[in-house]
Amino acid sequence: MLLFSSSPNTISSSTNPKQWRHSKPHHSISLLHLSKTHQELSQIHSLLVRTQLIHDHLAFSRLFLSFASLSDHPDSLRYVHQLFHSPHCPRTPFFYNSMIKSYSINGDPKTAFLLFCDMVVHGVAEPDRYTYTFVCNACSKAMLIFEGKQVHARLVKNANGVSPESWNSLMDFYLNIGEDVRRVRRILDGMKDPCIVSWNCLLDGYVKSGEIEDARKVFEEMPERDTVSWTTMLLGYVNEGMLDEACCLFDEMPEKNMVSWSVMIKGFWRSGCYKEALDLFKEMQVLDIEIDKITLTTLLSACAGLGALDQGCWIHAFIDKHGIQVDAHLCTALVDMYAKCGRLDLARKVFQGFKKRKVFVWNAMLGGLAMHSLGLEAVELFSEMLRSGIRPNEITFICVLSACSHSGLVKDGLQIFHRMAKDYKIKPYVQHYGCLVDLLGRAGLFEEAKRVIEIMPMKANGNVWRALLGACRVHGCAELGERVGKMLLEMEPMDDGNYVLLSNVYAVDNRWEDVARLRKEMKEKRVRKTPGWSSIELDGVAYMFASGDLSHPQSRDIYSLLDELTKQLVVPNVQ
Repeated sequence: MLLFSSSPNTISSSTNPKQWRHSKPHHSISLLHLSKTHQELSQIHSLLVRTQLIHDHLAFSRLFLSFASLSDHPDSLRYVHQLFHSPHCPRTPFFYNSMIKSYSINGDPKTAFLLFCDMVVHGVAEPDRYTYTFVCNACSKAMLIFEGKQVHARLVKNANGVSPESWNSLMDFYLNIGEDVRRVRRILDGMKDPCIVSWNCLLDGYVKSGEIEDARKVFEEMPERDTVSWTTMLLGYVNEGMLDEACCLFDEMPEKNMVSWSVMIKGFWRSGCYKEALDLFKEMQVLDIEIDKITLTTLLSACAGLGALDQGCWIHAFIDKHGIQVDAHLCTALVDMYAKCGRLDLARKVFQGFKKRKVFVWNAMLGGLAMHSLGLEAVELFSEMLRSGIRPNEITFICVLSACSHSGLVKDGLQIFHRMAKDYKIKPYVQHYGCLVDLLGRAGLFEEAKRVIEIMPMKANGNVWRALLGACRVHGCAELGERVGKMLLEMEPMDDGNYVLLSNVYAVDNRWEDVARLRKEMKEKRVRKTPGWSSIELDGVAYMFASGDLSHPQSRDIYSLLDELTKQLVVPNVQ
């Protein structure tokens, strides 16, 4: 028998069972409150049997619920099942509900539904206000579409006794199986008094289906809103790329939580507004708002996109200072940030210090090596990855092939490409063929590159042809470059990058009239060249600049200084 020496309700093996048989059941219930493990509960169960307190309804109910709550123990479901079918268990809705919920939580939702069927078909117990909630959740988890609709029919027949929670679970079921959101809307319209959770469920359905205008109408129609309502609508704007609307809504929010801030930071990051994402992070720090791992991962990606090394290092220090455990996703973001900010040594240090490396952690390091044209190191790391027993995925091969392409490792790249399907049964995507074309093109093997495009099992997209066009520019192959460039202009006439690449091919061949013609064609088609931008970090603040940019408060002084420097340039006379 287990000894609870730290509790006033101490039991030892010498306790007289007769004393417990006539004692009040609340003593055993106190022990059940203290017991947290499967072993302790099993010993309490033995005690209840020995003292015959197992017949007490309150003690048995508490024991039953305690076992049902141990969802992380492999034997908990079996033990609850045995208790349920024991002679001590009354056939009431309470115990049926607990069993249905337990089966659903422990990964057996089909049995949960069958138990509900046994309950209603044999008339053992009448479902109460909680039963349908658990059954709808079970149908949702197991994708029991036909069965879920049967439950819906019973809900309609017994609508008077149905709780709002049950209708909410039914709405969630239809959303999870991919049903039209309008059906969910009809359920809400049929409810006598829908609560805010019901409205949030409908709003979430419109947001997830991408019907942002309908979501906005529901949001405005809601009789009341909570933080979940505002955050759901905010997420809808972010997912649709409506950053201006998201910013306005974020500013209007009466109360923001950690999720709201995270969604807004993610929105800035997805839109390429890395500086704004980092500024929002600083505001979170001032307001002392808790930051989770997902937000930190997004912020590190923003630092990587902006090249803000100092701020990336500060976030890394923040992680260490607050004792945040670095998981695989956070490690990947750190490796990627350091690699893109030019500190490959720090990227290696983070990578080597993390032991539980998943495939995407390896991919981040391989991508960093490819970015720095360290092809041989990438091939060696790829071999180490295989020796470690990590199975590569599609992205792994894109990273390794890119590294080989940037380093001119044609033989290694071809071998790795052929190993994809042969050794790892990974069917090459168009991105892999694009890497292969780039590998051969950079090496000047144009015939082989064209042959790859011809035998591709799918139609070559613009990226594949651009890889060949870029190689033509590097090697001055104007004739082939012109043919590929014209083909790209037909495929993607509004892509400014195609005009720039073809213009560069003409420029290398001194065909300036063709360069002028392309510029004129761009103006006629109203194709605007996407401006390139550069960034500089000073005193922990990242500044972004583009050609003709006047957004910086000191832009006049900057341009004045540039003009002065231009005047002082000395151009040597060439005889």
